[in-house]
Amino acid sequence: MKGQESKLKVLVADSSSHARLVLENILSGSADMEVTGLASNGAQVLELLRRHQVDVILASVDLRKNEQLLVFKQVFSECPTPIVMLVEKEQLSLELLKDVIDLGVYSVILKPGPTARPAYRTMAEEICRKVSAVRDTEYWDPQKRLSMLGEEMLIFPQVAQKDSRNVTADTIIVIGASTGGTQAVEQIIRQLDPRLKAAVLVAIHLPPKFTHSYSRRLKGMTELTVLEGRTGLIPKPGKVIIAPGGRNMIVHTVMGNASSLKIGFSEDNGAEHDLPSVDKLMQAVAQSGVRRVIGVILTGMGKDGTAGAKAIALRKGGHVIAQDEASSAIFGMAKSAIESGNTDKVLPLSKIAQYLNRYVAAEQQQVSTTDVNS
Repeated sequence: MKGQESKLKVLVADSSSHARLVLENILSGSADMEVTGLASNGAQVLELLRRHQVDVILASVDLRKNEQLLVFKQVFSECPTPIVMLVEKEQLSLELLKDVIDLGVYSVILKPGPTARPAYRTMAEEICRKVSAVRDTEYWDPQKRLSMLGEEMLIFPQVAQKDSRNVTADTIIVIGASTGGTQAVEQIIRQLDPRLKAAVLVAIHLPPKFTHSYSRRLKGMTELTVLEGRTGLIPKPGKVIIAPGGRNMIVHTVMGNASSLKIGFSEDNGAEHDLPSVDKLMQAVAQSGVRRVIGVILTGMGKDGTAGAKAIALRKGGHVIAQDEASSAIFGMAKSAIESGNTDKVLPLSKIAQYLNRYVAAEQQQVSTTDVNS
């Protein structure tokens, strides 16, 4: 099975050109890893993350332009990617460790001497092991990471604190629409509970550039966090992510963990009038390991969303809602989904947000009760 795994794509970031080349050589010697980029400062790290698929970053804490961990903060905010941090023993402290754990650092490697030119080749095995270990799903639990790193660095593991800020929502709502969809989505977003324990992904057939201003408009209508989709965003609870116009937004699993997701984009754009595709987004989320997926098919022309509704309906924890004919500007997409037999509920637009609020709250209550009783 291990031989079938794709190679781990690593970005190396160090201010020293010598260190970058040595680290690249060490990692390239491992059969399950490949170096996809070399960065000498924070700006290059972010640029490479935007241009390439990166599974893990191997970065020195004293990377240029990383004052006050600025680079790690930007990575965490813009392109969440696990970081294996290189640090000198004298720099390491409990405070630093707690700070970097919150910013996606999954492991720490103490630099060997001398300070001016660390002898990384003497610890090649440890470097490869720790970078490769990010595949282990237990590294995705912040509490476990802090405990493990605390033990490893011989500082107090009991300071570990639960942190869910980098965790995929266990319920994801996918909303799809076309003609008349912008107004319909606005009405739903306005009425969603600001404490909603779900992520909301929205695909409306819109041209490029329009979705940026549309996302900004939605921000003023809700206390939920509204963002235009970009590579690496994590669908967290309380976050609304709008698929950019002209591209097919999907989700990818993070390091093979089926319930840990990040936003990505499909190379196959298919029919131009169906961009962003509702089907592709719904199918990608349905195939993930999140606990609950709710599909919502709104007003629009055509059949986009019907295949996605089927994928959601067939998976465990799937639930599909369609907008009724009376409240639809064009009763096409919702009608097709209803006729396919894969909808659980048909509702007027005015009732959909209320239904979602109640449904998600009830599911969360059920999950909490199950956790208590298990």
